[in-house]
Amino acid sequence: MSSDGRARRVRLDRDRYRQLVAASGTDRERLVLRLAGEAGLTPTEMTRLEAGHAETRLHDGGVGHALRVPDGEGGTSRLAPLPTDLESELTAYVGPDADDGVPVFEVTARRLQMLVGAVADRAAEAAADPTLERVSSADLRRFFGRDAVERGVPPGAVLATGGWERLDSIDTAVSNPDHETAVSAFADARPPVVVDDEPTAPQTGLDPGALRDALDRLDAAVVVLGPNGRIHHANRSFERLTGRRVDGVVGRPFGSLVLDDGLPGEFWRTVATEGAWSGVLPYARAEEGAVERWTRVSRVPDGTGGAERVVVEIRERDADPTTGRSHTVAAAVRALGERLVEETTRDGVLQATTEVLARGEAYACAWVVDPSPPKGLDPLAAAGVDPSVAREYVADQSALVDAAREVAEDGTTRVISVEPTPAAPDTPSLALVPLRHAESVHGVLALAARETASIEDREREVVTDLGRRVGLALSAAEWRHLLLSDTVLELTFESTDPGSLFVSASARLDCRIELDGMVPVEDGLLYYVTVAGATPEEALAAAREAGEARLVADRGDAALLEVAAPAASLATPLIERGGNVRSLVAEDGRAELVCEFSPDAAVRDLLEALREAFPESNLLAKREDERSAATSSAFRESVDDELTDKQRSVLRAAYHAGYFEWPRGSTAEELADSMDISSPTLHNHLRRAQQRLLTALFEEESRPLAEEGSDWDS
Repeated sequence: MSSDGRARRVRLDRDRYRQLVAASGTDRERLVLRLAGEAGLTPTEMTRLEAGHAETRLHDGGVGHALRVPDGEGGTSRLAPLPTDLESELTAYVGPDADDGVPVFEVTARRLQMLVGAVADRAAEAAADPTLERVSSADLRRFFGRDAVERGVPPGAVLATGGWERLDSIDTAVSNPDHETAVSAFADARPPVVVDDEPTAPQTGLDPGALRDALDRLDAAVVVLGPNGRIHHANRSFERLTGRRVDGVVGRPFGSLVLDDGLPGEFWRTVATEGAWSGVLPYARAEEGAVERWTRVSRVPDGTGGAERVVVEIRERDADPTTGRSHTVAAAVRALGERLVEETTRDGVLQATTEVLARGEAYACAWVVDPSPPKGLDPLAAAGVDPSVAREYVADQSALVDAAREVAEDGTTRVISVEPTPAAPDTPSLALVPLRHAESVHGVLALAARETASIEDREREVVTDLGRRVGLALSAAEWRHLLLSDTVLELTFESTDPGSLFVSASARLDCRIELDGMVPVEDGLLYYVTVAGATPEEALAAAREAGEARLVADRGDAALLEVAAPAASLATPLIERGGNVRSLVAEDGRAELVCEFSPDAAVRDLLEALREAFPESNLLAKREDERSAATSSAFRESVDDELTDKQRSVLRAAYHAGYFEWPRGSTAEELADSMDISSPTLHNHLRRAQQRLLTALFEEESRPLAEEGSDWDS
């Protein structure tokens, strides 16, 4: 400490800063150091930081990132620059699916200061530099300010983005820019420090001359935009296309290349938010007039951690006859994706799918069939063609039925040639696409190409992916119908198949295994099972033979396990086909499984699916059941409406893993690890789920409580 009681400052340069970051032992440590050293945040500001505070921003047409720094009173104190690789690191830490509002660091500012001190101690030892032991978060912030000034950022912008009032705070006559202007100044400066390079590594990247030579050899016209959105380079093909010399356009805004500055209004915002834009633009020629060309605009990292550059690829539309069609197909797919979000019923999903696809420029008509007998070619939904004549679209109807059944059985898209018929005089090909999710095929989508267009391999991949998205929407609609329906089909199965973990373990350990619950995760399902009659060590060893497992609780007479073993579970093939497992119990090498389905489920297909995975299985009972009034109440529906799938999964996992018990059966970190998500993401989903669950509960109770209000007054 100095004589006045303050810690002595440590002046950092880029090399010493890299040494500090390299000494980080965890993602949290590294992120804290970088937020202080490259964004200028204080520990207190970091404790207020939430997912959603990082923003993608436009600066003179360029794309970069900034951080809204909270002031602790619900507002924003300033904007801080956020290097591209630091933005990626921050997003990865909180999780790409984290909702806005989840805290990044759920610790105190003092804890973050101590964290910096621990890293400084390690760095000092590794570098044999004792002065590094004294590095504080304030030293890291001062490094941020000095480094920015040395890179050419105006001092006034440094003060505004760092939250300082005077320059001696960073050891270095000043304008007073607003926040937007200040953070934009960082995009125009030289690149920031690159923390993952060796201190002596060159910072130049790819030789500019070599890059220009490579671009000049391309047939396609290419324009490279700098971090500020202005033209950095254009190749020879661009000169030939427009007649405009490179030295006449370099340094100008990209919009100046387009006739009458005619960029679409959403152009830059789409590039900023989605990373790419494609479409047709009219490029102004050196002489009068313009030339229209298909254009693909993409954000790419510049390799230095600074604002991303933008590469513009300009092609002759006629050079690739499928390019224009690919664009129209992609537009139809995007439109359908937006529409599917609004549909919650099976009929709604099917009708929306056919209507949106038939309305676009890619397909003349679309319809969906269930090729299984006796339905055949009768459309479940159709658009662009009368359902009564859809089956006549192909002259050889038996061939169409056979092809559709093959698509439904193997889940592979097929394209068949179409001979002219009164119903299809100009359609050369028909795509048959499985509407598939997991192991369920909900039908086959028929897409008739317009006029003389043919469906090529790339389009086949696109519509196959589209079929999976529609299949998922159909599965979700079935699950919702099952959840909210007052009548269900209850099927009871038994299995003695040793391929099942439940069957084999119950026989080998002479124990009883009961399924407590399941949680959907990224790679399948987590199973929570209670094992009675065997030691926890024996049960855990048996479970680990089939997959990953951990002991959640030892209850003396039984053990609660968390198991991830999808290939060994009887429930998996039935769940994949829309089933809801009511119970699963195994004893003495025999398992009994009770499962609910929609009333119109095909029982024979379900049994075949179960036997395909576990041959020694049978159907014991089948009955329709009405849910009780309590189960079918508005409360269940309100909860389902309020919770997202991820919130429901996290809440279910926390419940079954004993997170709400005291003492806890599982920590938040253990749950996050089991579900392969970050701890902040888990806390975010869990808190929001609890809030929505309690909201639904108390809103449900509010009416009788209000009716009893007079009792409180008496």
